[in-house]
Amino acid sequence: MKKQWTGITIVLAIALLVLAVLKMPGAVKSAEAAPDALMGYYNLLGYEGIGTLGAALTAGQAPPVGDWATTHCRFINVPNTTVGQYYLRYPLHLPNGAKITNVSLFVADFNSTGVLWAYLRSRPWNTRLAGATESFGVTGTTNNDQYINMSSLNVDVNNQTTEYWIDVSPTNGADPGQLCVYGIQVTYSYEGVFLPFVQRGG
Repeated sequence: MKKQWTGITIVLAIALLVLAVLKMPGAVKSAEAAPDALMGYYNLLGYEGIGTLGAALTAGQAPPVGDWATTHCRFINVPNTTVGQYYLRYPLHLPNGAKITNVSLFVADFNSTGVLWAYLRSRPWNTRLAGATESFGVTGTTNNDQYINMSSLNVDVNNQTTEYWIDVSPTNGADPGQLCVYGIQVTYSYEGVFLPFVQRGG
């Protein structure tokens, strides 16, 4: 009987100690409610772009690409191109269930007659379709470093059925090196307590 009372006394002492700690100001805070969605960022450097034929061409060779000095600003090294002939393609590897909300591109546009077009695209996995355009943007008339921004997007990522990428297509004159991509940032939201561990550079 004495051993039984000793055990009960120890349990009561521990309970009182825990209660005292919980009452200490700032010692232990009650758990806050988890947010409905967390924000993630997927960053691509310009030189990760893959030169490929655009939808405007039915045959030909992939275009040569170059990197401008040490900035790794990638460009398609073909003069006198029009939109849709050649792409710099940037595959996206986002977590399943993410929602793409914004795409920003930091680009160089020093061609007074040329512009860069950017497209967020998707297609059913394992098909030969050209891809559906989810959103697009284009540089302005200012000949300088610029941003292309696709905002207010609502693209649900389903990696089981669909693949996603960004195409950048130049319209340029005689100097192809005047239109190039420094980098791309894709902003997405994710429902849940933790973001999957797939973020790059963000």
